[in-house]
Amino acid sequence: MTIGTRENTVTEYRTGAPVRRRRRGGWTALLVILLVLGAVAVVADRFAAQAAERELKTQLAQELSARDVAYSSLDVNVSGVPFLTQVARGRYDEITIDMAAVHLPAGEGRAATLPTLHVVATGVNADAQEIVQGTAKVTADQVTGTAVVSYQTLQDLVDLSNYQLSDLTFGEQNGALAAKATATFAGISVPLTATADVAVVDGVIQVRLRDAKAIGVEVPQVARNYLDSLVNNSITARLPALPFGLTLDRLTVTGEGLAITATGHDVPLVS
Repeated sequence: MTIGTRENTVTEYRTGAPVRRRRRGGWTALLVILLVLGAVAVVADRFAAQAAERELKTQLAQELSARDVAYSSLDVNVSGVPFLTQVARGRYDEITIDMAAVHLPAGEGRAATLPTLHVVATGVNADAQEIVQGTAKVTADQVTGTAVVSYQTLQDLVDLSNYQLSDLTFGEQNGALAAKATATFAGISVPLTATADVAVVDGVIQVRLRDAKAIGVEVPQVARNYLDSLVNNSITARLPALPFGLTLDRLTVTGEGLAITATGHDVPLVS
């Protein structure tokens, strides 16, 4: 039996066969078109982001070179989706910069090398056309950098000019900074061991020895007086200027060295 209506036509069989309805092929085609357009938009957005990353990397490399900062590798990543929306407003959510074997020039102190430097810049302002032309001035609302200062680097940076110490070495012991050195005074050389408190004061690393003890020798009174004066003073380690306007403000003792965090505000990444 065949039943006809204005909306559709249904063919029904007495045998209980399934009902067949008119195919809705138009909706399927439209869905496919929309998916293809969406995929094209995503690819175009990512392609534009990669082009911006390459140009920004070139300009950052020039900026670092002008400041005598050397490195073995430099990677730049522009985050945030969609990217083209950020381009239109000239403001980018987040840009990450990763560098390896970063050599910091001596400046007024001593040079140093960081194994890696990870930088996150947020609220970055840059004109898209100027980036393409290589004339952009790129600024960030905030920049945060993280790195590890190895114990060998810390030893090289420490200023011992006001102390009668030599062969100073650092390491981690039970989560704290441990130090060994040789003290020489009154013609006597005394090997020392100590636990050290380490902190950042006005962007400078300061090490204060405590629980200083002589190793394997009987300590004369003059040596005891020296040890007492030593623990009441701080030894300074001045890290060379970091790139991207970063100022050292926190550190943590780890097995590999001092894990540092540095920050900056209203920083010109490319000037």
